[in-house]
Amino acid sequence: MFVETVPGPPPSVTDFSRHALLFDLTGRAEIAVTGRDRAEFLHGLVTNEVKKLRPGEGCAAALLTPRGKMLADVTLLCAPEELIVDADPELARTLDGHLRKYVFFQQVALENRTGITGVLHIEGRGAGPILAKLVGQDGPSEPHASVVSAIGRAVRESRGGFEGYDLRVRRAEVASVRSAFVDAGALPAEPDVLEAARIEAGIPRWGADLTEDVLPDEAGLPARGYVSYTKGCYIGQETVARIKTYGHVNRRLVGLLLPAGDVPPRGAEIRKGILKVGAVTSAVRSERLDRAVALAYVHRDHVAPGTSLTVLCPGGPADAVVVSFPLAG
Repeated sequence: MFVETVPGPPPSVTDFSRHALLFDLTGRAEIAVTGRDRAEFLHGLVTNEVKKLRPGEGCAAALLTPRGKMLADVTLLCAPEELIVDADPELARTLDGHLRKYVFFQQVALENRTGITGVLHIEGRGAGPILAKLVGQDGPSEPHASVVSAIGRAVRESRGGFEGYDLRVRRAEVASVRSAFVDAGALPAEPDVLEAARIEAGIPRWGADLTEDVLPDEAGLPARGYVSYTKGCYIGQETVARIKTYGHVNRRLVGLLLPAGDVPPRGAEIRKGILKVGAVTSAVRSERLDRAVALAYVHRDHVAPGTSLTVLCPGGPADAVVVSFPLAG
């Protein structure tokens, strides 16, 4: 007997190790800094080396308060006639206002291009060849480096721990470029897929793991290449240098593994015995690991991989273990 079957929805695409996944990140901040003094201007505001950047190079950096706490995390892209500041969408307005406060007598001009820029991100197996089909050349090999084509600026960015690239285009062309990516073999995926990969890779994100209460060392940003210890003065430098030379931070960002059914909310309390030792900043259920995974700030006495902790989840206390980045199954 013939039985007609009705196809269900296609399975969700989540496997970066098998596919190149495509994400629309339009809304990310883009501020162009031009003028003769652009490098000197940014060099005095951020934690990383700016004046040595050459066209096509880039770096990650942070802007800090005078007391050394985070104001923003950014990526700087060097072009022949400008420096481009890239940041999370939540920072677009505040970052623009913050930078303008420090323009005094320098020959510097700022243009907030957030509203006219689109960002498509491709990451996973085969991302490089697919990008090359679109832009007509290989993507850059160094983190935060970029190449320019008729379509837009391609930037090497790993946002989930795999080989990845941003393609920055005119916002009006996002739909057509997205279609071109799909035609070339990219598979569209939902934002929560990239968020899960980010957490598994231990990559902090502004508004979750990075806030104005965080010191760069607490989030491990120096180890991620955000800080130059030889560049000279910038706002907040004294605190960063003092921590490196004399001290330590009292908490650190770590990864946690929990049972699959226990995904803690942001801010969930972490205990060691009866002592409160930290709080969760990001968490998600990982399909790859069949576990809940989280990022959390934990007191420095309890950050060693293998340390057993308890997280207060909505359904009750859950056992958790500290793990090294990237989180492995």
